[in-house]
Amino acid sequence: MSSLPDCAMLKHVHHSAYRCRDAEQTRWFYEDVLRLPLTLAMVFDEEPGTGRKIDYMHLFFKMGDDNFIAFFDAPDGADEKLFRPRSAFDLHLAFEVDTREELKDWRRRINQAGRPCFGPIDHEFIHSIYFFDPNGIPLEITIKDASYEAVVAEDAANAHSVLQGWTEKTRALKEQTFGAAALDLRGIDMSKTDFSKLKGSSKKDAPQ
Repeated sequence: MSSLPDCAMLKHVHHSAYRCRDAEQTRWFYEDVLRLPLTLAMVFDEEPGTGRKIDYMHLFFKMGDDNFIAFFDAPDGADEKLFRPRSAFDLHLAFEVDTREELKDWRRRINQAGRPCFGPIDHEFIHSIYFFDPNGIPLEITIKDASYEAVVAEDAANAHSVLQGWTEKTRALKEQTFGAAALDLRGIDMSKTDFSKLKGSSKKDAPQ
């Protein structure tokens, strides 16, 4: 049992945020192609929490459940390496539609917009199509199969034991790669720590 204080259950993802190469190109893709309306476009000249002077724009596109996908356009100091296509193992964002026909419609629309889109791929409880946005972010659109609820319920019953087995199988390799200390960051109460007084710290290290 955890000794941490109890909290209300987290409800949903209000937004996920990423860096973009160009705000207008990103608006074209998410609003004109993916049909997510641009809802907020805010310009700032100071980094929150640090006071560092930097000009940037923060964009928010609204999804069908009223949550958002957001972007930062901060050209000062941006590097083209940040926008190389990434592995889906490192990062990806998955949207959901309701029918197989909708999934096929989206594949056709994205391909016709000049963005290669492949699939559907059968994951045995969902089918998904895959593509990249103009910033190198891997995106997925998925649909739940008829077996979805049964598969999730069956896996939920065994999730912790499966995780334990995986941890035992991979622990030695991870300790060799990352070091043992990096694999156990639990148990240190930081709630009363004054981060501004830590050696080598700065405002940017403080929790926001």
